[in-house]
Amino acid sequence: MPGLIKSILISSMVAAGTVGSVAAIGTNFNFGSGDVAPVDPGPSVVRMAPISVQIGGWTLKKKRNEAKMLFVSIALDVPDGDARRTVCRLMPRLVAAVNSEVSHNVLYEETWKQALTGSLDQRLQARLNRALGRTLVSDVRLQGFASEVDAPPATCTPTA
Repeated sequence: MPGLIKSILISSMVAAGTVGSVAAIGTNFNFGSGDVAPVDPGPSVVRMAPISVQIGGWTLKKKRNEAKMLFVSIALDVPDGDARRTVCRLMPRLVAAVNSEVSHNVLYEETWKQALTGSLDQRLQARLNRALGRTLVSDVRLQGFASEVDAPPATCTPTA
């Protein structure tokens, strides 16, 4: 019996030493103190919800081989997470700027392919940065789709 008590005593001392050393290490490193800043994901792309525009404005003549509505998907390149949050927060302001600029451009063109080419992306970039009040958007890419289902979804979460 003395051998069994001796081995239990030794094993309990080893266990207590292990638990004590883990506790000491945990308090020395101060886990969970909250001093670590969140990691910024770096440059990212913000995709706006598809915007519908009337192609060629309103006319009495029907245009051949062209849909009446165009759904424009716009991707914005932003430099960091803070800019992404700002762009998402001010998205209604950006949608208004895009509606104005894209609708104006599509109104005077024969086809949507002509309307979405040229300097529209550069004009949109300048207009969006003006709407934001500072330079946050480094690049703008536009794509046209025949239906809203084909267009990629928005990346910003809707705010209530």
